[in-house]
Amino acid sequence: MSLMIADSNALRDPSLKDYFLRSRKNGILLADTTLIEMWKRSALFTSKNSLLIASQFLDRVFVLKKTHEVLELDITNEEQANLLIDYQATVELRAVCHDLMTLPEPPLLRSFMAEKEEMAKHYISELHVQTTDLEAALVDVTKQFKPDQIKQLRTGEGVTEQTKRILFQLWRDTTAQFIVDNGVPHHEKGTLFKDVLGQLPARYSLCMLIYYVLWVQKGRQTGQQHLRLNDIIDMQIAAMSTYFNGMLSRDALAFNTSRAVRAVLANHGAFVGKDWMIEQAQT
Repeated sequence: MSLMIADSNALRDPSLKDYFLRSRKNGILLADTTLIEMWKRSALFTSKNSLLIASQFLDRVFVLKKTHEVLELDITNEEQANLLIDYQATVELRAVCHDLMTLPEPPLLRSFMAEKEEMAKHYISELHVQTTDLEAALVDVTKQFKPDQIKQLRTGEGVTEQTKRILFQLWRDTTAQFIVDNGVPHHEKGTLFKDVLGQLPARYSLCMLIYYVLWVQKGRQTGQQHLRLNDIIDMQIAAMSTYFNGMLSRDALAFNTSRAVRAVLANHGAFVGKDWMIEQAQT
């Protein structure tokens, strides 16, 4: 079965229905952060609109486990990737989808969605703290590059081996810091970096590194916290998409990051889900 992670934009895109209709083996995965985005404001109304297409194909809609629940998992093949799916949450979402599309509205639906909205607001408020930290981190990372190297990153031309080494070291360092900050059990001393590429910390760190490069290319803009918040969510989704067949999104930054991360991981010999191709889905 082909499983693509769909973000909040993709859920409302008419092409999502085409994806489902193209093959009975095409399904989607929803990250907890995608649901949070859906519920953070006017949860009942937003959910009805966002899940309108997906509700027509509920047997092919799945929910991923929350990020903090999978940090320790070392995913090295397609079978293990299924461990990332939360089947209990999937059953719950399918039931909610059914109720959202039911008329008259089920009695307890409105109060249930109100609870989801409050939970989502709390989660978003916590993410705002990370947004502030991200802004400072982006500026701080820039100090590690010389002006000519910043130009290399901005233009993508003439990138030297030294610049590549700095980027790779940043990837290693940010992965290690992520592991420490989030209380992920440490690997034994002497563990090779390639041996942790199956874990989410390394993949999320790579997403943020590529995000940094794209940030430089856009002129290193600051003071855009509302965009940073969405970007943090998108990078989590992009990282999870590497375990499956790709990402469905109308957001160019998220989509391009997902593709770039998949390519880098594959180049380092790490497991990456097979890219979904239209030619493979004509059944």
